[in-house]
Amino acid sequence: MACSTNLRTAMSEFSDVRPSAAPASRSPADFSRTLQALPQGIVFLACDAFSALLTYLLVNAWMSFIDNPPLARDYAGVWLAIWLLLRAHQGFYPGYGHAPHIELRFHTISTIQAAFAQFAVTYAVHDFDRSRIGLGLLWLLLFFLALPVRYLARHVMIRLGVFGRPVSIIGGGQTGAMTVHHLIEHPAYGLRPVAVYDDNPELIGQTLYGVQIVGNLEQAITQPRALHAIISIPGARASVQRDIINAVRGTYAITWATPDFFGVPNQALIPRTIGTHASLEIRNNLRSFRSRFVKRFIDILAGTLILVALTPALLLIALAIRLDSPGPMVYRARRLGRGGIIFDCYKFRTMHSDADDKLGELLAARPELRDEYEATHKLRDDPRITRVGALLRRTSLDELPQLINVMLGEMSLVGPRPIVQAEVARYGEIYQLFTQVRPGMTGYWQVNGRSDTTYDERVEMDNFYITNWTPWLDFVILVQTVRVVLRGKGAY
Repeated sequence: MACSTNLRTAMSEFSDVRPSAAPASRSPADFSRTLQALPQGIVFLACDAFSALLTYLLVNAWMSFIDNPPLARDYAGVWLAIWLLLRAHQGFYPGYGHAPHIELRFHTISTIQAAFAQFAVTYAVHDFDRSRIGLGLLWLLLFFLALPVRYLARHVMIRLGVFGRPVSIIGGGQTGAMTVHHLIEHPAYGLRPVAVYDDNPELIGQTLYGVQIVGNLEQAITQPRALHAIISIPGARASVQRDIINAVRGTYAITWATPDFFGVPNQALIPRTIGTHASLEIRNNLRSFRSRFVKRFIDILAGTLILVALTPALLLIALAIRLDSPGPMVYRARRLGRGGIIFDCYKFRTMHSDADDKLGELLAARPELRDEYEATHKLRDDPRITRVGALLRRTSLDELPQLINVMLGEMSLVGPRPIVQAEVARYGEIYQLFTQVRPGMTGYWQVNGRSDTTYDERVEMDNFYITNWTPWLDFVILVQTVRVVLRGKGAY
């Protein structure tokens, strides 16, 4: 009864005291939820095993084609099994609650660890000269194959409605609503809200994005509907938070708590312990020489490869622009870069040459367009755009000349949106963070709504990217950019 008494004390901070009740005993449904993750984990394990087998067969087929001895089946099988064990240790099966860049980091680490270990052993006890080509191809191909196979399987499971772990949300206020909304909008995260609890009687019976608020805080303990709880009451006093967390974790197998750390970089938090006290390390990756070096190295390497590969396409686009309308093929826009330095941001011209003059006339004649432009600095149906320009904007090909800015060190492949001097006031204090990084060809806001977002949402997304930046986040954004561009959503 101590648990119920503590919870009752905590609840008194929010509403009238309610009678306590003994925690409900475990039901058969609890065990079925426990076993629910097992088949999903087996599916992902089978996907990785399939990727490993397919990689092995493809590599051996190639080795035979070039008249090299194939990789020994038993030897390759042992190391691929070790790779599977490393991923199991990282929680890949089924891998609930992993953000995309965390999943990519775990995937990279497990593959590199297994590959390096096998190379070391092979060098010591095996004929390294005869097998190094096969081993290199094995791990390289597996690195690029395993994640897409996993994503495909997860997509199918999401469409069938069989992926994810049920979770209960403790707290139906603003933070709870944000939690529910994010989990519903990102089903790949693997956490499915099934119930919300709140001590405000006016909220009980209502829904948050389709999830019902089913009871009060004590009922969250006595009538649990999941084995995973997320406590979303960050505004509560520390003593209240402590009592609620201790009560909830006594009933739920997994308990997450949302602290009152809004505005603090959440991707850079690392739990630490000082004696008996919990502490959090908040890393500043902007000050990490290693991270900045990796980012610049990737910009130069990938930028060079993309620029060389796309040179024929760039020439064809330039020719199409010249034939479509008079004027220069490339437009130079003055933008603010790192350190607040103004630079020429290159883009393919997508508007008529007298676009600036037409804009003033257009906004003066149509007040509704003036309001739209002041809110977003864009027009959804902009009559200044040329025929070729409309296609370039829809496919984001107009931004390819910015590869030159990347090579010159004025921009990065991934970064916050380049802005003009007039936008500085709208960024407020965030502008000081903005000047610490290079603006990017693509960024967090481009893969999370693009032009369908409001201006304030774009600023907030830029702030999130800058304060939570890691090279892993850049990799995820680059991959998601391809998907967003192919879909063409939010581009105008």
